[in-house]
Amino acid sequence: MNAPSASSFSFEPAFLVLAAAAVYGYVRLAKTVERPSRGRATLFVLGALLIAASLNSPLETIAVHYLLVVHLLQNVMVADWAPPLLVLGLTAAMRAAVAARGGRALAVFTRPRVALPLWLAVWYGVHLPVFYDYALRHPWLLNIEHAALILAGLVFWWPVFSNDPHRLSTAVRLAYLGAAYAGSAFLSLALIFSARAFYGFYEAAPRLWGLSPQKDQNLGGILMNAEQMAVFFVALSYFLLRLLSEEEDSQRALEGR
Repeated sequence: MNAPSASSFSFEPAFLVLAAAAVYGYVRLAKTVERPSRGRATLFVLGALLIAASLNSPLETIAVHYLLVVHLLQNVMVADWAPPLLVLGLTAAMRAAVAARGGRALAVFTRPRVALPLWLAVWYGVHLPVFYDYALRHPWLLNIEHAALILAGLVFWWPVFSNDPHRLSTAVRLAYLGAAYAGSAFLSLALIFSARAFYGFYEAAPRLWGLSPQKDQNLGGILMNAEQMAVFFVALSYFLLRLLSEEEDSQRALEGR
């Protein structure tokens, strides 16, 4: 079968439904629990749009027919960009309502000692060549791959933005984020520096923009490494500044006694 035009649209309809359901649920929470600020609502809708648009657009066509770098772009959009935006879009009361409905399962999976290994396991697991190549040839498994990345991302970022300081101190959040960045970086480094292509599917795929399979993979690794560096730099910087502020407040309190 000939590959479709790179500018044509391809779809993963399940994620259109998922994004719409997420926005509907958010509106329900806004009406029944707490009205969010315009900024929080914007963040949540942007997170939902990233999921829907990345998997239902020409990006999907290029990812599943031509280039690894675009597939990796999709993966970071649904795994590293959308989840923190969705979590940040929830107010404290909304998060409490979601946690209550999620019950013990949500409480267990969002514990840092569970969330971090789970996130890393999914991140590396879905990018194993044997899984990745098979998923690209079987759309149902590709849907599972993307769903796993979204869920793992939500589980990972949930404790980072927890409003309960007793659950995760600022210092522990810094350590958690630092461990996540260091632990996840090996995949992008392997893609950048490997002298051979890992994925047979893309070795056999038609080429775009003059990229060989190896250069396609190297560029994908650079993209992945750069975006993770940016995401984690922002998060680490925020919590570092917050830690310094907390220490200053504690020092002032001690001096005022």
